[in-house]
Amino acid sequence: MKNFHYVLRLTHCALNSERGFVLIEFVIALPLILMLLYGLSQTVLTIFSTAQSQAADYVLEVEAQDVLTRITKDARAACYVKRAVTYSDQDFDTLIINYHSIKVEGSLDIVDVIEGRVYIVGNKPNYRLQAKRINDGTFLNPITGGNFFGDTVITCLKYSKLGERVMHIELEMKSSVTQKFIRLSTAVFMPACEHMEGF
Repeated sequence: MKNFHYVLRLTHCALNSERGFVLIEFVIALPLILMLLYGLSQTVLTIFSTAQSQAADYVLEVEAQDVLTRITKDARAACYVKRAVTYSDQDFDTLIINYHSIKVEGSLDIVDVIEGRVYIVGNKPNYRLQAKRINDGTFLNPITGGNFFGDTVITCLKYSKLGERVMHIELEMKSSVTQKFIRLSTAVFMPACEHMEGF
């Protein structure tokens, strides 16, 4: 029985003495935990920032390719192309493209209709490309900008004549997030083009 009381007393003393050690261990461990949490938060922020930059660069590349693809597709079908200067102090040209469009009315009637688009860069400070339908001047189709993952602006859009029925397109765009530029250019052969004006 004496041994049992002795063991209980030793256990009680051991428990009372460990209370102080727990507080000291907590005081020592708290800065280490805070440093670990700070390091983890910095790692997460770095990963998020890198992912955001990569997404913005991807948006810039995709929108620049889309602009050239749309203009090139319309220009290849053009029967009439006109270039006009939008702003005298900027590197922006307006491009007016007319092309033949076949419309079926009824079961046998096929009508050749002249349709087209005006590619124009929007107002300052956004400089976004819009495509306006020629047959309905009120309809505007924004092509660039407004993307959730990264906004873009056009810094240069020029058209020039390389030869008979050949137009050169020069495009430069900038990411508003990363401030990076992309420059693309292409030459378009327009086999059905009857007239090029303003080049």
